Amino acid sequence: METLEKNICQSCGMPMLQLTDFGWNGDGSINTEYCQYCYKNGAFTDGDITLEEKISKNIAMAQKMGMSRASATNLAVTTLPNLKRWGKKKEQRKSGSRIKK
Repeated sequence: METLEKNICQSCGMPMLQLTDFGWNGDGSINTEYCQYCYKNGAFTDGDITLEEKISKNIAMAQKMGMSRASATNLAVTTLPNLKRWGKKKEQRKSGSRIKK
């Protein structure tokens, strides 16, 4: 299986190392920005989730995988706000645009 380096999901921060880790677009092509858990058939699987909710979800998932709460929290709050999906929403908030819930 082909592997790819230095790709992380721009929604959750998950490393995407194999083609099967990537999400896919509506036309069936691979989406290289988002993982299979966040993006399927051309849409986010959790389209209405807020950044704060995603951070909480990531913390819980990391803890299930054995990471301490402190480490998981630090990782989530320092990584997620800088990812492409959440950076767009940050810019919308700064410019006064409304974000659909």
